[in-house]
Amino acid sequence: MNNIILTGFMGTGKTTIGREVARRLGRPFVDMDAEIEARVGKPISRIFADDGEAAFRQMEAALCEELTNRSPGFSETSGVSSLVIATGGGALVAPANRSRMMESGTVVCLTCDADEILRRMNEAGNCDRPLLDTANPRAEIERLLEARREAYAAIPWQIDTTRLSVEEVAARVIEIASVITLSVRHPGGEYLIHVGDGLLAQIGGALRAVGVLEGSRVALVSNPVVAPLYGGQVEEPLRAAGFRPLACTVPDGERHKTLATVAALYEQFLTCGLDRSSVVLSLGGGVTGDVAGYAAATYMRGVRFVQLPTTLLAMVDGSVGGKTGVDLPQGKNLVGAFKQPDLVLIDPAVLATLPAEEVRSGLAEVIKHAVIGDPGLFTELEIPNLQSFGCAQDRSSISASQIARSLRVKIQI
Repeated sequence: MNNIILTGFMGTGKTTIGREVARRLGRPFVDMDAEIEARVGKPISRIFADDGEAAFRQMEAALCEELTNRSPGFSETSGVSSLVIATGGGALVAPANRSRMMESGTVVCLTCDADEILRRMNEAGNCDRPLLDTANPRAEIERLLEARREAYAAIPWQIDTTRLSVEEVAARVIEIASVITLSVRHPGGEYLIHVGDGLLAQIGGALRAVGVLEGSRVALVSNPVVAPLYGGQVEEPLRAAGFRPLACTVPDGERHKTLATVAALYEQFLTCGLDRSSVVLSLGGGVTGDVAGYAAATYMRGVRFVQLPTTLLAMVDGSVGGKTGVDLPQGKNLVGAFKQPDLVLIDPAVLATLPAEEVRSGLAEVIKHAVIGDPGLFTELEIPNLQSFGCAQDRSSISASQIARSLRVKIQI
């Protein structure tokens, strides 16, 4: 089951965008509010007036369970494997409803600023919106948004629809729905690896979903090669999600994987005011991840660590296992620590700027994983297919699915 569920506040475009997504994918569309109205035989405003909000929320919860369990009573879903669902604005505020829907597929939270929500409501005639039946709808919108902030923030995938067209939002929803999520269990717990194009833009929502508090400082550790390419694409969604990104730089290359580089990173952390509630976010390849991860493991006896690997080798190797560390003159990786990340986001789109030889280095690891545990993947990579990988004109030929399959082998081991 892989439903696509759109949630968020009223006026963010759930129904309109849901219909467009369903049209593009050829799936049935379910508007939960409309379904409840049809079953009860009266509009939501009447349900609120006659039965009360609590009764309506019980109807929402029952419908959430029915949609995720594929009850025979829901005729539109009969024989259909996947749906596009638009929830009511408060349907997934309840943790049980939210959890149930997230287990059934991809939940995307649509957001919008309060002024635009009010404008859309007025343009639509504010019909049948009982929660806005008040003398000051603008103030009520703000109050409800604040009350639901925590629930909405628990959803990793967020799209701000304020200045986007229906077509643009629908395309982003479909892109997010193709994200592959893997779970890595380790002695201290588990973390998720998300693999999919466009994920750099989702880093803010993904951090909030793993419990990083709004307003937290995020040390964005990168190098002079990667930072100009992708640093801005990461900083913008971090700010939009309410975080304080702070650019920290390490030199590029294995020869800089030293204690001196880690010490210089500590100095940058202190200058930026990082504390125990802060996050170290690695944006780069294996060297950047090793250095940033070791610094995160040891700064103030350990702060949270997140990885955004930008090389194929770092995606399929360094993202699993928690190994971090630096070299000494006497040998490689002689000082280090096991530091499991809280989250890994892998965006294969960044491979488009990776040098061909680096693509081949990562591909060697993918082939190794295929030999060990995925014969089908090995067949896909065989010559002549292999010859296209790493070519100057096609450096991003490896797909998100192939990266995820490679990762599954290492995760299983």
